[in-house]
Amino acid sequence: MRDAGSRERALADAIIALNSALELPAVLDAFLDAATGLTGAPYAAINVLDAQGRSQEFHSRGMPDAVAAIIGRPPEPIGVLGQIPREGTLAVHDVTTHPARTGLPPGHPPLTTFLGTSLRVGGRVFGQLYLANKADDFTEDDRHDVRALAAAASVAIDHAQLYELALARERWLAGAQRITTRLLSDDDADAGLQEVIDTALELSAASAAALVLPGVGDAWVLEVTAGEAAHRLLGLELPENGTAMSVIRDGEGMVAPEPPGPSVLDEIADYGPSLYAPLVAQGDTVGLLMLWRQRGGAEFGPSDLAVAQRFASQAAVALSMSELNHVKSVSSLLEERARLADDLHDFVSQELFATAMQIEAIAEDVSAAHAARLRSTLEHIKRAQHEVRGVMGALAGQRSLEPIDERLRRELLIARDMLGFRPSVTAQWPTLHDAVENDPTLADDLVAVTRELVSNVARHAHAGVVSIDLTAGDGRAQVRVQDDGVGPAGAMRRHSGTSNLANRALRRNGTFSLDEATPGAERPGCIAVWNVEALV
Repeated sequence: MRDAGSRERALADAIIALNSALELPAVLDAFLDAATGLTGAPYAAINVLDAQGRSQEFHSRGMPDAVAAIIGRPPEPIGVLGQIPREGTLAVHDVTTHPARTGLPPGHPPLTTFLGTSLRVGGRVFGQLYLANKADDFTEDDRHDVRALAAAASVAIDHAQLYELALARERWLAGAQRITTRLLSDDDADAGLQEVIDTALELSAASAAALVLPGVGDAWVLEVTAGEAAHRLLGLELPENGTAMSVIRDGEGMVAPEPPGPSVLDEIADYGPSLYAPLVAQGDTVGLLMLWRQRGGAEFGPSDLAVAQRFASQAAVALSMSELNHVKSVSSLLEERARLADDLHDFVSQELFATAMQIEAIAEDVSAAHAARLRSTLEHIKRAQHEVRGVMGALAGQRSLEPIDERLRRELLIARDMLGFRPSVTAQWPTLHDAVENDPTLADDLVAVTRELVSNVARHAHAGVVSIDLTAGDGRAQVRVQDDGVGPAGAMRRHSGTSNLANRALRRNGTFSLDEATPGAERPGCIAVWNVEALV
């Protein structure tokens, strides 16, 4: 037995070792080593508890790996373990004969002598220390040393958690900077949003994640998803009376041990610990970051919410700046197109007109044979004038003056380049002409819808066959696109694509649907149908 002086020196050395460790696992290891070394107990463990007092992590000394594997789960703080006080220690002569000996999982080796104490960090019980199976009873000196060690360990754990938080903030900050660079330098907004959610999923150690954005009307939709069963979450609309909508309206993030509130989507209800962080820019909520872990997983804490909220706010600013840059780019493009249209009118068109007049005048003064050749040349010039006027109209955004079949055929040529193969196309041109003559703005919608549907197939569906049907009749106009790709979840990775198409349809008393072409198949394909009211 050591004298008082040597025990004090050993305790001081142990406390120094505890405070020299920076990372939490190293602190817990040093604590276990010090506790067994000072008391002589062959078995020691730290049971880390969550906010509800349930076992979250378990670290032990003196238990063979094979035995630990058989036990599987850590013990819950009930029975003798549940009697450990928040302050002070609990010493038991023989756990096997104690009235409150329940609580150990099946297969756990029997505990005889026992000493336990709580580790309190930040005002709550972080975990419990268990020491057991010492040959003799634990002494008052052992209890004194364990209390001193626990106090020092609580400080060291607090420092380790602060260190972990600093590292986490650094990782989240780096992720936010990477996303900002991506959004401001890349025209692919879908890829930028996917990187937002993928980064959040990785940094939070979550099982699934979703980015919620405004949809049609007052709806908020899970537009970008990642992680386990992400395809089940894509396109879901948040319940109006759900907790997530409250977070969006209030702009205040939250964490919970499970998806909170009385109105929870079925696809989300099976998850466990949840974190909701609103994307706030200039006082307005522009999105919502939702993170979930599996049931039984580590709960999100206030520090997790703090770093996730900061990340979400930076992502919101980046999204707003990206949209502003896009608006500026489009504005600059429109200004440049208008300038080119003016130049064509002021120079090329005027020169062609003057040349045509000169040729007409010359044709009056030459022989009949030369006049015929000049008039043939004049026809070429007039056709060139017509083409120039068409280009001028296109640059000025006046496509409605161009026949619908020409506009759609141009889109289908672009579609062939995007897809890498020629799509199958059928169209009822005569009735389509009648429809857009009665409503010139319908042509713009038909072109935009065809472009959006084919673009999404080209980017996400990985299809080898695409058919496009354009029909009009019986007071309706319809665009139908079918492919043999990976299905709706792949063809529309952002639900806002479908929202825009549905919105166009609603404005014309119509509908938009997106379904699997061959349900249950490995590659189910996709059928998209945009059907609206038309005066035919």
